[in-house]
Amino acid sequence: MEPDAESVRPPARPRRKSATTDAPPADAARTVLPRNQRTRTSAPSAPPEAAPAAAPPRAIRARLVQRFVSFRAALHALGLRSWQKVRGPVRVVGKLVVLAACVVGTIAVGRLIERHVRTSPAFAIRTITFAGHEQLEEAELLRTSGLAVGQNVFDLGPEDVRDRISRHPWIASVEVQRRLPGTFSIVVRERRAVAILALDQLYLVGEDGTVFKQLGEEDLVDLPVIVGIPRERFVSDRAYRASILLEIVAVMHDYRGVGLWRREPIAEVHVETDDSLSLYVGNDATYVRLGRGPFRDKLQKIRRVFDALDARDTRAAYIYADNVRRPDRVTVRLREERELVAAQ
Repeated sequence: MEPDAESVRPPARPRRKSATTDAPPADAARTVLPRNQRTRTSAPSAPPEAAPAAAPPRAIRARLVQRFVSFRAALHALGLRSWQKVRGPVRVVGKLVVLAACVVGTIAVGRLIERHVRTSPAFAIRTITFAGHEQLEEAELLRTSGLAVGQNVFDLGPEDVRDRISRHPWIASVEVQRRLPGTFSIVVRERRAVAILALDQLYLVGEDGTVFKQLGEEDLVDLPVIVGIPRERFVSDRAYRASILLEIVAVMHDYRGVGLWRREPIAEVHVETDDSLSLYVGNDATYVRLGRGPFRDKLQKIRRVFDALDARDTRAAYIYADNVRRPDRVTVRLREERELVAAQ
């Protein structure tokens, strides 16, 4: 027998209760809270450790990004303006720092090199040569120079050696050359003494008319002696000192120029009270009165007188060439007490 259709139909599901059935009665009192006191009810939240991190809304994220970009732009603008203000000084300071570093490095390297060359045996002095000296001995020049064989070649420079030697009274000029690794070459020019000045002491007079040294035992010279100069005036009057010595040097130069120096060497130059000059010449000390300059023509006449006396095999006691009224005449007194007047 086939089951009936209604007997096999599944049982009907129970119907849900309507919300109206659970709702409170319409006349039930309903409490309305103020808006600011209302509480929002929500489903109970999970424990904090189990709740997933909530992402910020897009608006907040965009606002934060915008603020960050604005802040970064402001910092960039501020830094750019500040850099433009300090860029020049910073560059200058940087260059100065680099320059200072270079200078310090150069000085350090230079000191190392200097220390090496001042202590190395390779730069010891091996040869010292002198040239041009006649009056001075080489040993005295070496002592004056401050140099010594075995000494470091850089202990004294050429300028130092030149200054030391130039202070010697006999030295007029000096040239010093240093050739590495260990050679000094020194060329000197000595002063040329032309006369001895007799004051309270004896002094050497150079060809430039200056007194450069007191005569010492080591000075082996045979020179005319200048006498008759008052010491007080010579010391106090600089103009007189220069003029009288230059005039004496000029007389000796002209005397040599006319050819009388070897024939009748000058033994003494006498300065008269009126500043005129007289000479004592020859082995018999013939007195020759010159007067005031110029002297060249007077000395030419005196030479002709000596030629005439030699031809007659006689000598003069004195010769006067200071006749102001008759400058062309020379007066000669012979040793036989006879006076001879020689015309021009």
